[in-house]
Amino acid sequence: MIAIIYGTRPEFLKIYPLILEAQKRKIDFITINTGQHTSMLTEMEDLFNFKANYNLKVQSSEFSNSNLLAKLINDIAEVVKEESIEKIIAQGDTFTVLASSVVAFVEKRKFYHIEAGLRTDDIHFPFPEEYNRRVVSLTSDLNFAPTSLAANNLLAENINESKVVITGNTIIDLLHYVLDKENVNLEYGNDVFITAHRRENISENMFSICEAIKELAIENPLITFYWSLHPNPKTREFIFKTFDVVPQNIKFIEPLNYIEAVKLMAKSLLIISDSGGIQEEAPTLQKRVIILREETERPEVLACGCGVLVGANKQMIKEEFYNELQKGNNNFINPFGNGNASQLILDHLL
Repeated sequence: MIAIIYGTRPEFLKIYPLILEAQKRKIDFITINTGQHTSMLTEMEDLFNFKANYNLKVQSSEFSNSNLLAKLINDIAEVVKEESIEKIIAQGDTFTVLASSVVAFVEKRKFYHIEAGLRTDDIHFPFPEEYNRRVVSLTSDLNFAPTSLAANNLLAENINESKVVITGNTIIDLLHYVLDKENVNLEYGNDVFITAHRRENISENMFSICEAIKELAIENPLITFYWSLHPNPKTREFIFKTFDVVPQNIKFIEPLNYIEAVKLMAKSLLIISDSGGIQEEAPTLQKRVIILREETERPEVLACGCGVLVGANKQMIKEEFYNELQKGNNNFINPFGNGNASQLILDHLL
């Protein structure tokens, strides 16, 4: 029996194409939602009319990271034993993934890691994701790397070549699925799509980002800036402290479901974000993305000319905004794949 495990909204989005492909092939498997994310994840499952076989509901507002990890290991292990799971599949770099790999190792089950090999130069940044993905790679039976660069990162860490497979990224599978199903056209409207939520930006950095967006909105009254807010109350607190007066062309919107977000990005002039998933999606959507981070574990987006790093530097954000607007039409080839990653993963796993 195979277990496909996820616990956060981004994990579900990237694992759902694999679930669809497994269903298509009539493979015997179960799905486990650990509940590391709560309402956001449930809403995303509902959007795609999907319900996991297990919902562990591990999250608690009283938990420290250590409490959460311990709870994840314990609850995942119980299901693995109850269902006699032989193979575990997980995606990404969260505590759900780390816990899944620990259970697989100590219970002597096979573990398969999707989106393996992403790296920065600092194990503490981003925290705790960089630690999680490095540790997971050590014991994975197969590491499904989205790009050749990610594969090379694994080989440089002495991961056996036989355990590294380049597949592309499964989020591109889902993106193609949504674009086709919803008949979404790629165009260039007069909108800019914005998200900012990463841990390193929930700080004084957010004030600088907000000041840059505010000034850009004032300087460009004909452009509408759609800022999709994150549920994290700390993020909202920093944002609204800065925006005592909000220019009319800045529209703060509640978190969009994936389909709505894709539609809005598809018609935007460009994107300003610190999201890893958006960096992967932007080349397919033919949108340039101004990345609100000092470094990225997805340097492929920089190499293909689709993204530029600005951190939280107000002047750099503004300069690159105008630079990107002047570059005209885009013709990007997505380095993260063409939409067949799930097929390749199951071909190798089986």
